[in-house]
Amino acid sequence: MSAARRLVLASGNLHKVAELARLVAAAGLPLRVSAASELGALPAIVEDASTFRGNAILKARGFAGWLEERGLEGESLVLADDSGICVDALEGAPGVLSARFAGPGATDAENNARLVAALASLGLDRSAAHYVCVLALRRVDGGPLAGGEPVRCFEGRWHGEVRAARRGEGGFGYDPHFWLDGGARTVAELSAEAKGARSHRGAATQALLAALPELLPRA
Repeated sequence: MSAARRLVLASGNLHKVAELARLVAAAGLPLRVSAASELGALPAIVEDASTFRGNAILKARGFAGWLEERGLEGESLVLADDSGICVDALEGAPGVLSARFAGPGATDAENNARLVAALASLGLDRSAAHYVCVLALRRVDGGPLAGGEPVRCFEGRWHGEVRAARRGEGGFGYDPHFWLDGGARTVAELSAEAKGARSHRGAATQALLAALPELLPRA
């Protein structure tokens, strides 16, 4: 395969970057992982698709153009994601609106309160649910990946149950209300390592890592 080239995560979250860099190194892939925020203030991308896949692709495309304007090599890769929670009793909501279920700029606490209220309005205190994460990978210049595709998506899902009752102080988002293992624990009670090993994001990332050797150009 070719010499190391850059894989830019469309995020300013340095924890995500560090974790991805560790996984890429462990897999022996010729990539140098960095955060888009290293190149300036992040662009505002309108994510108005109706699916996680659609929003991940929009974000990857928007960041690719922004990175190209900043002179990043065209063969560099950009990785974007969209994720959220889908509740069966709410017909899949909040879905792509997970981060703003209680309105634009809503806090985790506000979104959680809205979720509990939505269940209560149906006379429920729990429902089957699942987390979804979709990662979208593309070249900065929009050229085809080694497999001939302009963009490749990877999806992971994590099934459990949302409940009005909350427990745990870890994680973020809806994690204190997302119960696992038949109600034995919430995601907010897992260590970061355990969450990464089981989560929707972890599953999507493992699918990405498995596919990358075929998507990178041969030496």
